[in-house]
Amino acid sequence: MNRLSTLASVALAGSLLAAPAAAGEGKSSVFVSNRDDTLSLVECKTHEKHGIRCREKQHLEVGFSTSWPANQYRGDKHWWWSGLGGEVIGLRARRSAAPLLDPANLKVVETYELPGVPAGRNPDGSNFIGVAPDGKVAWNAAREIDELQEIDTDPKSPTFGTILTRIAVPLSPDAGPDGRSNGRMRPCDMSITPDGRYLWEPDLGGETVTGVDLHTRQVIAQLTLAPLDPDNPVRPFMLTTNGEIALVENFEAPFGTYSVIDVSDAANPVEVKRLTQADGLGVNAQTSEFTPDGRFAYLITNGSPEIAGRVDVLDLETLQITNHIALPEGCAPHNGDFSNDGKFFFVNCSGSNELAVISNALQSVVQQVALSGDTPRGVIVR
Repeated sequence: MNRLSTLASVALAGSLLAAPAAAGEGKSSVFVSNRDDTLSLVECKTHEKHGIRCREKQHLEVGFSTSWPANQYRGDKHWWWSGLGGEVIGLRARRSAAPLLDPANLKVVETYELPGVPAGRNPDGSNFIGVAPDGKVAWNAAREIDELQEIDTDPKSPTFGTILTRIAVPLSPDAGPDGRSNGRMRPCDMSITPDGRYLWEPDLGGETVTGVDLHTRQVIAQLTLAPLDPDNPVRPFMLTTNGEIALVENFEAPFGTYSVIDVSDAANPVEVKRLTQADGLGVNAQTSEFTPDGRFAYLITNGSPEIAGRVDVLDLETLQITNHIALPEGCAPHNGDFSNDGKFFFVNCSGSNELAVISNALQSVVQQVALSGDTPRGVIVR
């Protein structure tokens, strides 16, 4: 049996570990960050007879715009975390967005200030933060200083909101040039395995995927992704893992691709498949999520002026795309999160100022929620 066949047989079991917590089953508070520095709170309730009903409960100007990774664990039930320019921010809110108007409910962590070093390159650079399974720490990819950072996210800890560990991403043979604004490796996202043992991140400038052992705080693997066309770099920029496979979104020309990487042997990751439009993939790959039942992965594609954005369904047993979930006209999606009961998936529609609600059982949109904010971008469920 080859490695691809073996991977397909174990992917289902491994992805079951990624199911969201059942706390608050039947009710979900969906926080949606808008590009106009506002936040929408959508309240959703699951009904056995009527499916799900959602409404925008609040819309507040909060003074910042966040964009969450698609693969955080729940962590503390009140606090959640996001990357901003040059910093990451913890936000204390669960059933209402109103607490965010009080600075006491915000925890800002400066991520681009290096100890003993003058202001580094691009102090407003991007951050991509993901909470670990135990909720006590998060790991952040500070893209333009080529650094991975462990941050204390335990509100009961005396070091809450401080950087505990810094790991430099090693240079790959294909690392980009040293510049005043950009890093060379440019770690651009991250995902932590459900057992909390490993971290995987894509290197936009390095043409690689890097693995870290979180017990030893050491880099243990760096896989180079070979381009399909030698004239077009892969440019990996997003990643989600269930501990058995990692799905990596690539900017690879002309329309974007997905790498499927076997990470079951963490020291020896292997790319087993590259999904392209020939496999039924949509245009302009964005992020991905494993469904709570462990059977599928949702591949979110943003689309183009000619081709609508959508959610492609990847069967984790066969590694084939088996369905395409149409989204509202002009949606232009980026990411999503699951309801607390695991029955529904919420996707941002940045182009139509809506939240699309997908039934996991039907694999189709069952509700569209109009939002008051402009250009909704980040989605996270509490």
